[in-house]
Amino acid sequence: MMKKHLPLLTTGILVLTIGFTACNGENNPNESNEPVASSNPMTEEGLSVTIARNELHAFVGQDTLEQIAQNMFDYFKSTNDADWDQLMHHFPLHKNSDTAFVNSSKRALDYWTERGVQNRTEMAEIVYASPAFQDGDQEVVLINMNLRHYVEFLPHYDGPSPSGMKGMVESNYGKGNATYKENEILEGDSSAFRYWEITGLNRIWALSHVDSNHWCFLPPNFNESGSAFMMSSDAMVGGLRHRRENDPTAQK
Repeated sequence: MMKKHLPLLTTGILVLTIGFTACNGENNPNESNEPVASSNPMTEEGLSVTIARNELHAFVGQDTLEQIAQNMFDYFKSTNDADWDQLMHHFPLHKNSDTAFVNSSKRALDYWTERGVQNRTEMAEIVYASPAFQDGDQEVVLINMNLRHYVEFLPHYDGPSPSGMKGMVESNYGKGNATYKENEILEGDSSAFRYWEITGLNRIWALSHVDSNHWCFLPPNFNESGSAFMMSSDAMVGGLRHRRENDPTAQK
């Protein structure tokens, strides 16, 4: 059976396989607990990361929110491009600096890419950002976003049937957000192009070392994969409680 570290959404994959690369940079101390409204888009062919203009509920400073959005764009782009070295720059190595882990993670990602699995994020729109919670040597922000993402299986993919992966996909992207689709088999191919299309609200944790303004990311279910040490329960509960009380989409 396919292991759970098959690269479904980048946010879901690497926490399950993985080594993390350092988040280094300069810290920006200018924080605010007031909601902000910015929509500076980060757009490149095939990928757009934006901050909602009208339906935004954010509780960090504008500079911080825009930095998170920029790092998120780089994070998703590295997955679209299968640039694993760049991708590793968006996982919190300050919590686990094992180089062997990093190398084995990249090998696992290469393995599934060569077998015909690819991830492609098309759009992310940030609609909620919690305050930054101090968590030891890091700050933690819970993000909620509208996401459009695809987990694609090329015709030469020969692993377990993608149609049977609903539970795995939904564990990363949320119940009811994923739809399985198949194209017609083209001449010369033995299998169809198959994919899961994910459209809907999706949470992601943003983390930054206290001496850095570079943000890393963890999937909403990271603590279910043996990685609970990446964040304290106090920070997690604080983020989830704040979202429940301040994000109108929390019940969707």
